Amino acid sequence: MANRSTDPLFGEVPERLMLSNAPLVRVIGQVRFSKIVKISEEPYIADFQEAIRGDYPHFQGDKIQAVELNLTDGTMQHRTVNSVVWRFFDAERVIRVSLGSDAITLETAKYTSRNDFLGRLKTLLLALQETIKPSLAQRVGFRYVDRLQGDALMQELPELIQPELLNVLQPTLMQHIDYSMTEIQSRTKEGNLIARYGMAPPEFSHDPDMAPPVSDKSWVLDIDSFSTSCAGNKFSADTLHDELDKVAARAYAFFRWSVADEFINRFGGS
Repeated sequence: MANRSTDPLFGEVPERLMLSNAPLVRVIGQVRFSKIVKISEEPYIADFQEAIRGDYPHFQGDKIQAVELNLTDGTMQHRTVNSVVWRFFDAERVIRVSLGSDAITLETAKYTSRNDFLGRLKTLLLALQETIKPSLAQRVGFRYVDRLQGDALMQELPELIQPELLNVLQPTLMQHIDYSMTEIQSRTKEGNLIARYGMAPPEFSHDPDMAPPVSDKSWVLDIDSFSTSCAGNKFSADTLHDELDKVAARAYAFFRWSVADEFINRFGGS
């Protein structure tokens, strides 16, 4: 089996292996940029929609309400801010593009490969660059969730997952444990990484948007790798694609550190 780095945060990234039956729930790639208030106006994003309509023909706008905090004269003040996030879907509604006033996000529940996913995201970034013309980049991120579910896989966790991530989830105790979730936040060679992993009871999710609840007990691995090294730099689709590839590779390094050889074998590694 290909090498497993002893340092998943700063060490070499293992050679990529394709998993033909990966237990992925969702994959997200995102680029944040300096805020453009007019993106909330539908006519303003018309050229962008036209540029991507061939791949993402379905279109809708979702109204979002958020709380904005401001420190004024030593006092924290808050106000409710209403905005619109534009959603674009492929013909099968499997792939979703979200465009807000300060971010563009690509997400899918049917991930095939990093090259395909980042290629799609680069196409979107080029369309954004040519039509809406964001001035400055702020952040890039790549996040994905794997989930094992069902009694059979729960019993096999010690063979599938490295012991560093199982904690108390040992065969003699697992049947009595309903919930066990760990979160780490760390620096990496490329930026930062947040990982959440553990076992959840039926009909529960640590993040319903990323991993909707399922009817079985499950074990999840949620990896979010991101970088702000591009903050303040000119918005460039080529450069941002390269930065996304780096943080995606770091997420993969942590994934490979987390799983055992039997995981790779079980889910069609080649």
